[in-house]
Amino acid sequence: MKSHKVINIRGASNYTHLKRHNAIESGRINALDMLVNGNPLEEVLSELVSSLESATTGLKCLISLLDSSRTVLNPFVGPSLPLPLLEALKNQKVFPAATTCAVAIGKRELAVSEDIIQDPHWHELQNVAIACGIRCCWSQPIISPNGEVFGTFSMFFPTSGVPEQDDIDSLTYEAQIVSIILERANNIQQLKETNAELERRVEERTQELTNTNHMLKKALDQRNEVQNQLVELENMAALGTMMSSLTHEINTPTGVAITAISYLRSILSKTTQAFQQEQLKRSELEQFFAATEESVDIVERNLIRSTQLIKTFKQLSLDQHSQEARKINLISYVNEILLTLKPRLKRSNQKFCFDIDPELEVYSNPGAISQLLINLIMNSVQHGFDAKQIGHIFFKIRVIEQAIGQPMLELIYKDNGCGMSEYTIENLYKPFFTSARHNGGSGLGMHICYDIVVKVLAGHIDCKSKIGKGVEFTVTFPVSLDKPELDSF
Repeated sequence: MKSHKVINIRGASNYTHLKRHNAIESGRINALDMLVNGNPLEEVLSELVSSLESATTGLKCLISLLDSSRTVLNPFVGPSLPLPLLEALKNQKVFPAATTCAVAIGKRELAVSEDIIQDPHWHELQNVAIACGIRCCWSQPIISPNGEVFGTFSMFFPTSGVPEQDDIDSLTYEAQIVSIILERANNIQQLKETNAELERRVEERTQELTNTNHMLKKALDQRNEVQNQLVELENMAALGTMMSSLTHEINTPTGVAITAISYLRSILSKTTQAFQQEQLKRSELEQFFAATEESVDIVERNLIRSTQLIKTFKQLSLDQHSQEARKINLISYVNEILLTLKPRLKRSNQKFCFDIDPELEVYSNPGAISQLLINLIMNSVQHGFDAKQIGHIFFKIRVIEQAIGQPMLELIYKDNGCGMSEYTIENLYKPFFTSARHNGGSGLGMHICYDIVVKVLAGHIDCKSKIGKGVEFTVTFPVSLDKPELDSF
């Protein structure tokens, strides 16, 4: 039988016509909640599989994963399949393919075994399958947005048959959900390993970074107490970008200072040698003094620049994990945020424009503001522009007075990207809603922005957009122009 090719499914809204829609959506939501709450990966995927099985009589599902060599396939989650069949399906070689699952991996598309008894790929496992009440198998490869094959999602039935379009859509969508869950699980594990390595390095650094290390440990300790682990992943990713930017930016002044010191050491050696041999001339001594003065000046200026960079990145790092208000100069703060995003923006073609009074300073929550701007910028870069498109991002920030006399900060953010449909705008702030799930979108970026504006800054956010006309966000929240007074006891 000719295999059915993978169908590009953009989202759950396309499945309203499917018989299994309610079970699929229920399983997806429950599985994502379990992943966020830290449940083991086996339990998360078992929830997904069990929900689908409950909607179809006789259906038994199996998620199989490739090993590290990418040549052997093993069962990972199959709660309803008999143990003898699971044992028989261990260590399946992808080449040559011994089962429908292995065929799906090799062809990177849906593989169908209408009748296991007549399928040569099941020759060695026919007896076990029939003894376990299995007669046909449909298998869909699990492929990440970047093209990496994780394994297969398979459906087993007690009677022979071929999949209808409803079955193909269900298999395709379930495989996409598993791909997203596996990718998120890998990201969480990588983050844990990265954090462990970061802690080890921070402990070896100078006392000057001890406070920053303490904040990182505190953030890690609090991660298990918050209800949304993926929001914490966004914060830690931003911090990693800051550290990468710091390394990149500090290399230049440090390198210049080292070069100047090397030159100074060279002329010092020559002058010392001439002095010891009583051959030092007045002109050479004057030349030594001039070169020394110039080198010291170069070293001093570049070390001051390095110190300023460290202070800037240290403050931004502290802001990410602090809810305390402090005085900030808005044009300087926006520039510092863009500096931290340089590694993530270096492959894009965006141009930034500002309409901000250079003297405008307010007391507010800098960590919330930086996270808000980072998410808005990355949302434009990832969803608003094509890879080669030259985009423009515009900031306008000003203070407006409310009727009650409370100063309000108005932040207008625009881009000239592809824009959004009315449906996207209506669902923009919902958690896990994304128009780019096939590209690995988590659906949390704008949900985080909404929470920051409403819950942290006590403000309001409004979005205007049309397809092909870019996007405009207007954010307003209360600020103080003078230092807030402490409550008296």
